[in-house]
Amino acid sequence: MRATTKLILIRHGETEDNRAQVFQGQGGRGLNARGRDQAARLAARLAGARIRLAGVYCSDLDRARETAEIVASTLGLRAIADPELREVHLGGWQGLSHAEVQARYPDEWAAWRRGDDIRRGGGETYAELGDRMTRALDGIAERHAGEAVGVVSHGAAIKSVIGRVLRIGAGGLRAFQVPANTGVCLVERDGERRYRLVVWNDAAHLGDALAEALAAPLA
Repeated sequence: MRATTKLILIRHGETEDNRAQVFQGQGGRGLNARGRDQAARLAARLAGARIRLAGVYCSDLDRARETAEIVASTLGLRAIADPELREVHLGGWQGLSHAEVQARYPDEWAAWRRGDDIRRGGGETYAELGDRMTRALDGIAERHAGEAVGVVSHGAAIKSVIGRVLRIGAGGLRAFQVPANTGVCLVERDGERRYRLVVWNDAAHLGDALAEALAAPLA
């Protein structure tokens, strides 16, 4: 039986679009100063971990690639970009604020808020995103059987994987907060290709996550 692979799923660091509540999708900007600091904090934490990462993979979008490069360079590794690890494609929603989407796409906004799995702005569904992410993670796990690997991706992309692991659909995923910027989820894949969730949204390297969550504005 093949050994278990540990997949450390990492959301990218903060961007100015995150701060402005702009839907980035497969567009958006690179990290801001806080995002780079978050990535450096995570890198230092991983460098001090008892387990050595065999590789660091990432989405090829700037915010994920920059995060991965900071982590990988600290660990003496090279970040490997894979377009399959990109965020969900949001079509016409990309680059718009929440208020702008509500004004321009009121029916889609309402359906999304209900938890319907729609093509926002003509983009991807969560089901399609989950297929893409699972395909990418399967490939990484096959290349690194029995090892631990970092995978830097995006909020909805990581949630789609967790939905597959827990066997819940898009509506159920609405009950999960998006992982914090550089928040970590640990998923294991055993020798029979079964996944299980071990850690969800661990952001201890950023300080008091509970205090930050309580201070955040209500959405």
